[in-house]
Amino acid sequence: MERPLITVYVPCHNYGSYLKRAVRSVFEQSCEDWELIIIDDGSTDDTPRICRKLRTRDPRRIRVIRHDQARGLQYNANRVLELARGKYIMRLDADDWLDESALLVMSQALERRPEVALVYPNFFYVDAQGRLLGVEDRKKIGEEARLLDLPAHGACTMVRRRVLKALGGYDEEQDAQDGYELWLKVSRRYDVENIATPLFHYRQHSESLTTNEERVLTARRRIKRSMVEKLEGDVRPRVLGLIPAKNTYKSLPNIVLDEVGGRPLIDHTLEAARRCPQLDDVWVTTDCDRVVDYCHQKDARAMLRPAVLSRADRQLSEVVYDAVCRLEHTYDIHPDIVVVLSVHSPLRRATDIVKAVDSLILYDADSVISVYEDYDLHFHHGAQGLEPLNPAMMQRLRLEREGLYVFNGAITAVWRDILTKEDYQGSRISHIVMPRRSSFQLKNSFDRWLLDQILRRRDVEEMPLKKSG
Repeated sequence: MERPLITVYVPCHNYGSYLKRAVRSVFEQSCEDWELIIIDDGSTDDTPRICRKLRTRDPRRIRVIRHDQARGLQYNANRVLELARGKYIMRLDADDWLDESALLVMSQALERRPEVALVYPNFFYVDAQGRLLGVEDRKKIGEEARLLDLPAHGACTMVRRRVLKALGGYDEEQDAQDGYELWLKVSRRYDVENIATPLFHYRQHSESLTTNEERVLTARRRIKRSMVEKLEGDVRPRVLGLIPAKNTYKSLPNIVLDEVGGRPLIDHTLEAARRCPQLDDVWVTTDCDRVVDYCHQKDARAMLRPAVLSRADRQLSEVVYDAVCRLEHTYDIHPDIVVVLSVHSPLRRATDIVKAVDSLILYDADSVISVYEDYDLHFHHGAQGLEPLNPAMMQRLRLEREGLYVFNGAITAVWRDILTKEDYQGSRISHIVMPRRSSFQLKNSFDRWLLDQILRRRDVEEMPLKKSG
């Protein structure tokens, strides 16, 4: 077989019922210059039989790889990279299918612009039965999106094979979110482009990985950590953890030292900061002598801020700027990155802080803030009364353009040279997504009671079981 232009590969784990439709969409392509590699990744359904039958359709262009046990997306992608003959490589998930012009449009985009390493299209959402739900209209790179912190969809993204080889392929220590890893690697070094036309059908069903928010967020955090570790050299940014701890709220007197979850509120943030190896220094800035004394008892460093900074009309940016300047002038501590940790967010964990710092290093952003994605249906008032802000959520469909993110106040990581009295976030703001249940912020006495219950229950659930006997 002559060298094909495109290698399409389809990993399949127990998706035999969908696989025929995916493969048929490859044969229906207007561009016929392709080869197909199907990976039966440890399936226990009828996938092996279906693969054998599909291969007989065109043995010259179809190869089948069988694993007795599931090996994961990254492993399979690397095996394909070793076997692929195409100039371009694209993954097609077994439960999705292509528009008939997909390979032609994407390959021509890469042929037309040799400096572009990766292209990805818009897509159709369909339900488990293949019925149309909606269309994803991704923001156009270079026009609507200049900060590239929203990755391409992992499937149906076409990339130059030589680029993947130059980047060393995929990290096999990861077992999910290979598209996220690909995006981080490629977009840092090469031009990327998206196509405004929807070119594949993305099936939504209960077995889809992307329905498991916790697994997705964990996989992305690990990928970021792995990439930053590979970037680190003999010198790395000095990172300051700063905990603003105002203790003079009229509605919440002594809240910083008040017990929540069986411990003073500030303990939860101090513990998370201490467990974060990325923080070189951790300081508390407060308006209360008792908080300073308590921090000293806990071997934590604290400073008393000017009383004027605790007035209701003062901004947090002023508090942060004052603390950083005093640390520089008085203690000769000169951070490159400042991580502001709210004392009112006790459910935030050390891993969230690590992810924020890693994101700031990986993306060309001024700051990174922690958010949760709000999947509720929201309305605003229009000419005819209430109109939905995110109408797709009326049928439980999350579209990127309608995505709503809520700042949870837990973490802000910012480059020191961005900080001013008026601003501690800058203009290029990236984000990390935290689960909504971890994003709860204490704002009133009811929140305090609720967080107390959550923390006590969490401590019980995480308590190691005692061995009997």
